[in-house]
Amino acid sequence: MALTASQNQTAVASSDAELLQVTLNNVACGVASVRADGAIITSNETFYDMLRRAGLLKLEFVSKKQDELVALPLYSFSPKLRDRPNQIAGLTGCAFELQYIDLQDQLGGTLILINDITSRRRDEQEMRDVVAQKEVMEQARTTFVSQVAHHFRTPLNVILGYIDILAAGDANDIDASTRNSYLGFIRESAKALLLNMNEMMEIIRLQRNEQPVELEVRELHTLISGAIDEIQPVLVAEDVELDAKAMLAVIGTSCVRMDARIARRAISSLLRTSAVLGGPGSVLKLGARTSEPNSLIVVVEIEVGRTDVRSILDSIHSGEPVKEISLTGNASGYGLALSAMLLRLCEIQVSASAMGERGVCIEMVFSTSQ
Repeated sequence: MALTASQNQTAVASSDAELLQVTLNNVACGVASVRADGAIITSNETFYDMLRRAGLLKLEFVSKKQDELVALPLYSFSPKLRDRPNQIAGLTGCAFELQYIDLQDQLGGTLILINDITSRRRDEQEMRDVVAQKEVMEQARTTFVSQVAHHFRTPLNVILGYIDILAAGDANDIDASTRNSYLGFIRESAKALLLNMNEMMEIIRLQRNEQPVELEVRELHTLISGAIDEIQPVLVAEDVELDAKAMLAVIGTSCVRMDARIARRAISSLLRTSAVLGGPGSVLKLGARTSEPNSLIVVVEIEVGRTDVRSILDSIHSGEPVKEISLTGNASGYGLALSAMLLRLCEIQVSASAMGERGVCIEMVFSTSQ
């Protein structure tokens, strides 16, 4: 039976509507065309899915399907769209961008487009993170170069300066005592240069996790006594008194958990550097106290003579080298930072606090063995 012209037109319109719906359902963004009163003219499945994920559906409509929603006015189940938000943060960390295009036709409606911009936001955040990390790394590199320049330039200048003086003077113009004094300055500066280099490289290796650690139970008295014996030449050279009686009496035969080799290195560096920081005539006091649960705290008190208190605290807490002691060959600017890193590597907590204007208290917390 032949179709009438009216039936043909209806069939074509129906076919066009189905084709349009199929096309819309394959579009990546959500699309809806609505009249001024909110009645939905056409829409796709993605539109409702994104409304749901964006938290734009009223609670009682969240579980309803597209066929149920399309028959309702848009603003009855998604009233927030009346305010035309441009961006919405979803319920599960998603992000959505919305666009509104007013249609200048007899319907007086609006075309609403909604896009999932979660991936784009994530990419933008990752890019910002990369830029921020690059800036931090650049700042760290600049700071590191500045610190290295100071710790190496100063002793090198001393070495070159006294060599120039010795080279320029006639052998008869410089007496033996003066020459020996100049050579002593050169020797101390060379020692400082070598020590700075060695301890800086050790810190770099630690930062790269190149230091194996073997934790075991060892007697603390033996370890600290050995470290004190090791630094005796420095105490004599720097004219510093070390008082450890109170500390040794408290720790007695206590055993603690640590890597003895690394801990010995750390404590020796800490005491050596502290002695040099104190300077001639100062007293380096060591104390100890027990703490619960199962902890033993060893305390080092410094009378600061060669630098400021803040510089010491920064070195212990953030790894900044101490600049003011770069001329001595008995300790480097990296000594405190290195000792703190080594102690923490052995799972020994270390902290520092100020005691008045010129005093510093450094605490090491050891885990005792039961």
